[in-house]
Amino acid sequence: MPEHRPERCCGGAPASSALAEAYLNALYRIDAAPALLIRIGQAHPELGRLHLHHHCRHSLILTACNPRSRRLRPAANARRMCALRQAIDALGFPGLPAMGLDPQGIWPDEASLWVPGLPLASGLILARSFGQNALVECPEDTVARLVWTAVC
Repeated sequence: MPEHRPERCCGGAPASSALAEAYLNALYRIDAAPALLIRIGQAHPELGRLHLHHHCRHSLILTACNPRSRRLRPAANARRMCALRQAIDALGFPGLPAMGLDPQGIWPDEASLWVPGLPLASGLILARSFGQNALVECPEDTVARLVWTAVC
């Protein structure tokens, strides 16, 4: 498995280095006005402005689709995303539509939610409960980070 730079990810990466690279190379689109494309390890000044607009200092991007990178049918993913939205609503946080995108086109687009202000610990609990390998953390410094859900 390749060595992971601490500024790009935390926690335990999946066993497959190809899968880890797919997550690190993916694009994460926040469907704000205008849409914002997030890349892991890069600063996004527009994200800082979005945080200000939503009165928060950090945010997370979460999905419930394709648990443990096992492709599900669109209807199953849609049901899982409804459940994730309900769980986030129950915690009292807003969620804007977002999308995980594979620039190589191997994986289908994955519906996601951008959640301003949700604590990382809460995001990890949600991600683990929906069988996700990782989530995207968008901290105050606006450098997007991939956070693996596996406990080392």
